[in-house]
Amino acid sequence: MRTRTTWALYCLLGLFAYLETLLGPAMPYIRDRLDVAYTVASLHFSAFAAGGVVVGLSGDRISRRVGRHRALWGGLFGMVCRDALLALSPSVIGTIAGAFATGWFGTLALVANQSSLSDIHGERRTIAIAESNVAASSAAVMAPLAIGGFDASGFGWQVAPLLAFPIFALLAWRFYALPMPAVSAASTSDSQTKVRLPRTYWIFWFVLFLVSAVEWCVAYWGADYLDTEAGLSKASAATAISIFFAAMVAGRAFGARLTRRYPGTGLLLAALVLALVAFPVFWLSSRAPVSVAGLFVAGIGIANFYPLTVAAAAGAVPDRPDQATARLAISGSGALLTVPLAVGVLSDLAGMRWGFGVVVPLLVCGIVATIAGRRSG
Repeated sequence: MRTRTTWALYCLLGLFAYLETLLGPAMPYIRDRLDVAYTVASLHFSAFAAGGVVVGLSGDRISRRVGRHRALWGGLFGMVCRDALLALSPSVIGTIAGAFATGWFGTLALVANQSSLSDIHGERRTIAIAESNVAASSAAVMAPLAIGGFDASGFGWQVAPLLAFPIFALLAWRFYALPMPAVSAASTSDSQTKVRLPRTYWIFWFVLFLVSAVEWCVAYWGADYLDTEAGLSKASAATAISIFFAAMVAGRAFGARLTRRYPGTGLLLAALVLALVAFPVFWLSSRAPVSVAGLFVAGIGIANFYPLTVAAAAGAVPDRPDQATARLAISGSGALLTVPLAVGVLSDLAGMRWGFGVVVPLLVCGIVATIAGRRSG
């Protein structure tokens, strides 16, 4: 049963995904405008992740103190405001600060969003989280299209992040009055007594680190890769990376239907194998059409990494959704903090093609860890 609150959470996660995704396709423009190398550019991703790690350590306590409603709406409003720094700041210090603030506020909103869905839908949380991420991917695909489209039309790519202000105002007018589920008593008690999370949860926590690293690398460096290695212009690369996000929409819509019939961990394993087969086509081809085709197929697999892993981890601790999702935020943000930076450093040393190669061992490790998690559960 999808209540009005469920639909509100889907829409708000869409806005979160749009704002989160802007950083990747905007990066070629930021690098060009501020004249920075790959390593310095990757600090934006690390700053975004650092904000997420801070919230991951305390997000459940913040939700308990201010309530999920304030955490959700306040986090999104802060994300909208701080994303403007990426578009308007004249210095790299300002854009990096904007990335940190976006990560902090955005992760706070994400924790409140996913834990609310988990509480509302209980044993059907896998379906709800999968469906919410269909909405997220649908909104995310608009970010590169907006950046490329506004740039090509002469308005400037900076319009894309500023467009979030009227979207947020519209959503607030429609949904702000809706209540969100309160933090459960079990979650509050566990936060105070520091109850240990089970082994299965931590295995899938590690899986989330691996698969998030893959998704972050492709989402945030994909446009730069198509620009430098596949021979596309900046505007064309920013637009072409929308193919990846379109695949995310299709993959998550298809995956959401499959969760009604098959176990989530089995679907996660299949998604990892599909990505491992398709990614080398994108990575190794020097022809733009072939590379984009490989990106699309890999995106269908990558699409289901996050919702299926989060559902598997949350399912291991169904009575403590706030604690579980907050700690998962550390995993996802930790992946963003380290791996895209490693890609940037390797790209400066050996070229973007070799830097991108870290995705392959990440996928292999993800398959092994998922098998271990299934056996543990």
